[in-house]
Amino acid sequence: MFFPAALPRDRARATVLLVATVLLLAVLTPGTSAAQTREDGRSQAGAAGPAGRFSVATLNLRKGMRVAGMRHDIGRVLDGGASVIGFQERLFSRPALRASLPKSWTLLMPSGPTGTDDNPIAFDKDVWGLEKTWPALLTGRTWRRQATGRVAHDQYGVVAVLRHRASGHVIRAVSFHLPNHLHNRRTGGPNYANRQGVEAMWRMASRVRALKENAPVGHQFVAMCDCNVTENRDTTDHLVKGRITRPLRLETNYSGRKGGSGIDYVMGERDSDFRIRSFRSYRHLVTDHPGIVATFARKR
Repeated sequence: MFFPAALPRDRARATVLLVATVLLLAVLTPGTSAAQTREDGRSQAGAAGPAGRFSVATLNLRKGMRVAGMRHDIGRVLDGGASVIGFQERLFSRPALRASLPKSWTLLMPSGPTGTDDNPIAFDKDVWGLEKTWPALLTGRTWRRQATGRVAHDQYGVVAVLRHRASGHVIRAVSFHLPNHLHNRRTGGPNYANRQGVEAMWRMASRVRALKENAPVGHQFVAMCDCNVTENRDTTDHLVKGRITRPLRLETNYSGRKGGSGIDYVMGERDSDFRIRSFRSYRHLVTDHPGIVATFARKR
């Protein structure tokens, strides 16, 4: 007698339980997946980059930095929208550097007896596909010396050849080191009091030119230096301008607008489909070097 009336009541209870479950999932899901949503959004934004633009960054991490400091500095640079990053000068810090990167990023390291931990380049594996990476000895001897006065170590640079997964655009990125004490602030030319350092810079410039000249057709060449070198310290053709940028017809951040950049070098091909659009330096970092993010935009 009561069975036909009980059936709607059971259905009502089941409906209420279902609605409560859906509401609970709706409340919990955004909180648990917020980080993943941000990461997916960043990757999707990067994947659409070279249709109109892409960003490259370089950051000089201090030796002996711990994971927390590296993660802070790398996070600042990544917040600038970079999809390819170069790091410099962290001897024997590969585990800490890998631990500092977001999970969607892959760290590429050179191989070799001297340059194993020098100048790695990381790239977003969801955005860029690796074609080839190899270490290039840029100086053969550094101008940086220990307290004993001996040469510290050879200076390597990594050249990363990366193909954009969506557009097929290929870039060949190299980061190099150019300390400001190679410049004579009075004359704007080389500081010949540091003759060995100047000659090391000339050797490095020669190898950067060779890297550019040997790049296949269709590979965009991008070079970056995140050291404290300003335009007013480089007014002659004896260092960067006459040794790298002018011979290779490279566009630089200080020639791209009036007044100069004031810090750092970003280089790209003048005849490329992508030109330097903007750049930003990051100074408030744990490391003692600045970081720089450069954006390349397709010519209209």
